[in-house]
Amino acid sequence: MRSTADWVLLLTLIFFLPAIAHTQNGNVTNTYHVLPLKTLVVTTEAKSDGEVAIPPAISTFVAILQQGHQKRVTNSRSDLDAWILQQSALNGLQSEGVHPWHIVVSYDQFDEDGDNVHSGTFEEFWAGPTKYKRIYKSDNFNQVDYATSHGLYRRGDQRWPDTAEVQVRKEVIDPFSYAATLHGFHVKNLLRNFNGYDLQCALIENESTNVGDPTQYCFEPESSILRYTRGFGWNQTTYNKIISFEGRNIALDVDVTDGGKPHLKLRVETIESLSHVDDADFSPPSDAVGPLGGRVSGVSPVPVNMTSHPNWPASLRAQHFTVKLKIVIGKDGRVASVQPVSGPPEAYKGCEDAVRQWVFKPYLVLDKPVEVEGDVECTNFITR
Repeated sequence: MRSTADWVLLLTLIFFLPAIAHTQNGNVTNTYHVLPLKTLVVTTEAKSDGEVAIPPAISTFVAILQQGHQKRVTNSRSDLDAWILQQSALNGLQSEGVHPWHIVVSYDQFDEDGDNVHSGTFEEFWAGPTKYKRIYKSDNFNQVDYATSHGLYRRGDQRWPDTAEVQVRKEVIDPFSYAATLHGFHVKNLLRNFNGYDLQCALIENESTNVGDPTQYCFEPESSILRYTRGFGWNQTTYNKIISFEGRNIALDVDVTDGGKPHLKLRVETIESLSHVDDADFSPPSDAVGPLGGRVSGVSPVPVNMTSHPNWPASLRAQHFTVKLKIVIGKDGRVASVQPVSGPPEAYKGCEDAVRQWVFKPYLVLDKPVEVEGDVECTNFITR
């Protein structure tokens, strides 16, 4: 019987009816009109003429033709960084030149069985990169972060927001955040058809091999309006009830699926400009902890290069096992230290040697790099 050994590395650095925006006391501050667009839904079949079905992702490396019919590929290619800057100025709120704003997003998080496991709100008052207040209120996480010129201060839960909690903000405010982590890629444009509905899509493609990352961003044709993204892994996001806010496209309803199953449902409850900024509103109270920095834990730094594989001892190659390491990533993004925690002692060196070659994007707190402490696992899987 033939057997093969494979390994998997697990990194555990452990969105024509009127829409109204309200202030915290319930008063209407602005009235925005939702653009008359069809509703995009990740499903196998649309339930009405007003819906467009986006086929669920079936693989982390699914070919683009499997998710919709390609009508025409253009020859135009764009530099990824320049493309992100251009699109970020048109969609979301994460770019230069935006005026101070306030937003409230309610969210529901679901597990793989479809159960609603967490619900809450994310609120942000933004007046600049080092002047904002972010508030999480949920059944399991309550925190207020104050960004100041002197650093970041935190009140309430001291852990860093987990992946889903971070995603709540990014999907509405910074929808191109994942693409910004990719290196050595360019943008290739193509027109795709989803059950009779055309979208202009941007495929993220490797510059040297022309092999596509699953990541893609799809817009209304002849428009800057972001409608659908295929992001990291199995994630698919649809952006519905689009309004124009300060010249930017904002989705009031955002739905994220993971492998075709509901993962996050986000609803913008409030969005408004801040005509007056009071510094006192952004000042941390005396019981806030900070400034935060130096070394952090419980965050997920973005990998840049994790191609090195463990070289296991011959005596272990036919066995299934896991080596767990505690590591520190330096401010430069390189692994500064490695300490074995568990696993076969004779396998420590193979995992350590591979992990020491990994490189991450420096983790920033208010644009300043910090060290990151976390756990890494190298697993040797045996398939027969």
